[in-house]
Amino acid sequence: MLNALRSNVLWKIIGGAGIVGALLLATPVQAQPQPQGSGLDPGDSTFKLFARSTDAKSLQDTADRINREWTSATAETLVDLLSISAAEGYGLIRSKAVSIDQKVPLGWHAIEDNERLAIFNPDRSVRIIVWRVDLAYEGVPDLEKYMEIKAGGLRSRFPAIQASSRTLPDGQVLGVFNNVPARKGDREPRAILDLITPNPQNPKRAVLMTFGTPMSKAQEFLPLLALMATGRTITWKKDY
Repeated sequence: MLNALRSNVLWKIIGGAGIVGALLLATPVQAQPQPQGSGLDPGDSTFKLFARSTDAKSLQDTADRINREWTSATAETLVDLLSISAAEGYGLIRSKAVSIDQKVPLGWHAIEDNERLAIFNPDRSVRIIVWRVDLAYEGVPDLEKYMEIKAGGLRSRFPAIQASSRTLPDGQVLGVFNNVPARKGDREPRAILDLITPNPQNPKRAVLMTFGTPMSKAQEFLPLLALMATGRTITWKKDY
């Protein structure tokens, strides 16, 4: 697995040895600046690589078995579908919960409640959660400290977790957590990547995208994190 994570694909996505080291080394989280131009980059990957369908049925069909399982008699609802691009393999959704327009692979599912947007593949092995973060409410001065405290809390519960983070040139903070224990329904430990995007109008506000995948599939799905991070439009307000 370690050799696989050193692949050229990973280097293209997250900017070379600095972040690769963050993925591989079990060191305390410490945000460090990266060289200019080393932000998230999907390389040659496209949404079509991750699509599981050529239509948007999974994103809009309320009778779909998986959608029904998550939205029946709960606070969760399907998101709005704005458009699809079958040729490129994505649907463009709008989440009212987090005020984001987001490209999603066709054949995947997207639901939201009052606070969060959840996106996942049909077998739910890859799960993405998006929500807003209020640093003042969390009691932390900045994004780096937020990530540091989160990592410390995880390691105190699960000492085997490997954690590190980096501040990207555009001001986003990428946190990487390896060997996260499997939850109910998971078959193996997971790799979790947290991408925190600062609000340009208010440094105490941010959007957090938590991207989780089985450890054995991390290399395969890492380009999707970059695609989703660059394939979205966030509506910013000073207090949101």
